Amino acid sequence: MPKSRLRHFAGRAKFRVLDCWPYKLKELRAAKLREQFRPKAFELPPIPPTTFPKVEIHMLCGKDYLDMGIWASWSILHFLENALLYVHSDGTLEDIAAWQKVVPEMVLVSKDESNEKASKEISSRFPLLYRWRCHDWCGPHVVDMHLFGKSNKLIVMDVDVLCFRKPVALQDSLALDGPVYRWNRDVRSCYSADIGVLNSITSLKLPEALNAGFQLTPRFASTEFEHLEQMIRLLQADGRIDTNHLWSSQTYCAMCAARCPRAKPLPENYAVVLGQTSEDTVLRHYVGVPAIRPRYFTEGIPKLLRDL
Repeated sequence: MPKSRLRHFAGRAKFRVLDCWPYKLKELRAAKLREQFRPKAFELPPIPPTTFPKVEIHMLCGKDYLDMGIWASWSILHFLENALLYVHSDGTLEDIAAWQKVVPEMVLVSKDESNEKASKEISSRFPLLYRWRCHDWCGPHVVDMHLFGKSNKLIVMDVDVLCFRKPVALQDSLALDGPVYRWNRDVRSCYSADIGVLNSITSLKLPEALNAGFQLTPRFASTEFEHLEQMIRLLQADGRIDTNHLWSSQTYCAMCAARCPRAKPLPENYAVVLGQTSEDTVLRHYVGVPAIRPRYFTEGIPKLLRDL
């Protein structure tokens, strides 16, 4: 067996033994709780209508995550005034009647709409970025979400994010004039390669540990897309880095944040953590690993319901 395949096999075995199997019981418990909580998501108090949307929240979702999308969007929308929700379908989400009962003014962007707009707007001008966008399931975070809506600032969030308290630091950032970039800090830098290697190739200084699961970002336009086109070209020319790496979307977000003069992580009580959800947590991204994701249902949703 070639060494590369042997290393891959060993890595997968280590992941299953150390990072999956010990949490099987927690995952089973979380699955049961999810079914118990699901009807409550459809009964949440409706979000009041917006008078003049000042910020947009953009979220990628599929039908299998409808309940999580409702919990996540409601958890932050009931703290924010004049925010408009855009939900980008992964191609499976079509029926949003239950979601609209909770967020009446939400906007659904179909997969076909996204594909058509991305093809029209970037395929010929930014071919490398477009090919990556079509390959990576997280492409909408970097491209599509910036092609829909009107506000200059976007909150980009995943369905596995919950907001528990008034996000004052986020609101203060929203109130600032001009471009601002904020994110929840990850437990470590999860990019397509070592951050030092990336900085050397791109001549950027990437922020440490940017987690793309929750971001406040300026709306990307031609300048940002051109920048990413150049970055992908540099990575391809170097040859050491897979431009379609699992963490490529997070890497490209970090490359955009590196160019924003007012870019910094949100406070620690917004950060990704490995342990329990603490009482002072404002917002938490329950990332999709067995050690953390079950806590969305065992800790996060119960905490939301207690505070209703």
